[in-house]
Amino acid sequence: MIDWHFPRTQLAQQYMNAFDTGITGALALFAPRRMGKTEFVLLDLAPEAEKRGYQVGYCSLWNLQDNPAKALRIALEGISKKGDWLDKWSSYIGVTSELSASIAGATLKLKANPQTAQVEEDDLLTIIDLLGKLASQKRPTLLLLDEVQHLANDGYAPLVATLRTQFDQHRKKLHVVYTGSSRDGLQRMFRDRKAPMFHAAQQVEFPKLESDFVAFMLNAVQQASQQTLSLGKATRIFSKMNHNPALFHHLLRHMVIKGIWDIEKGYENFKELVDVDADFSALWDQCKPADCAVLKLLAQPSALGIYSDEARVFVGEEIGTEQVSVKVIQNSIERLRLNQVLYSPARGVWEFEDPGFKEWILSR
Repeated sequence: MIDWHFPRTQLAQQYMNAFDTGITGALALFAPRRMGKTEFVLLDLAPEAEKRGYQVGYCSLWNLQDNPAKALRIALEGISKKGDWLDKWSSYIGVTSELSASIAGATLKLKANPQTAQVEEDDLLTIIDLLGKLASQKRPTLLLLDEVQHLANDGYAPLVATLRTQFDQHRKKLHVVYTGSSRDGLQRMFRDRKAPMFHAAQQVEFPKLESDFVAFMLNAVQQASQQTLSLGKATRIFSKMNHNPALFHHLLRHMVIKGIWDIEKGYENFKELVDVDADFSALWDQCKPADCAVLKLLAQPSALGIYSDEARVFVGEEIGTEQVSVKVIQNSIERLRLNQVLYSPARGVWEFEDPGFKEWILSR
């Protein structure tokens, strides 16, 4: 059986060393969706932790979108079950590609009313009890909490506050890795002074994959087909695909099945059959006209202030009206932020959560 998983052992060791040396008890890893975060924590970080004597638990907070506390409770209950770690979590690993598509699709829709989000007290009490029991055991515990920006919703504040309290109380025995695909969500959780998780984790930019990943995948293709592909061409194609490992793997599978051994030709053929920008197209189609105009404005390498007279005229012309008010642009910015399209690295500055979306807009 050919192994298609690119191991990131050194990175896993680096993160675990931070826990073992006491530098930090919690890490928050950011990367856009489908960039390999979940595969890394399940297939690299978790095995490395087990080698070091940790017991490991994983929870995707998207599993039960309306009840993340219940999802976490179920995950914590699963830690105590006997059996191989990969066997226990195979349901997550086996559907990684399917989950990535469903997660991406889910986030393209407008978010539910924050007032409907709530946390059951019984789930909180059970979580407190389970974390206390884990902390009382001889082995330390590493919790992997995926898509944690979901908890930035104000309705989940009781759960977030509970986690902060428990991890502070049991910081010597309970370590946690949060992963997120929204910079804005992570900032609101870990950088907002009013947030329960303020400074509760060291934020880390999850490094994107580079040419060593491409070389590994081409070696797997050679094992599968006895065909050698050009590393230079493949690296350029991988860059065109915004360093998306899932999409690149899909391309290689397509080529092996079709018997295409020139990756540039394979990529062109692949694009005819698969809309590689489907997520971006769907997101664009769901934006209001004013939101699209604001995105066009922000994508341009211009010095226009987002609320300047020139910007208001631009947005007005884009939507077929006269100069719009500042409020119209403010409302668009807020919608785009809530839907994880934009984030603010500094006051008054707005950037795209996914640089690939910005490039897609410019290409149009």
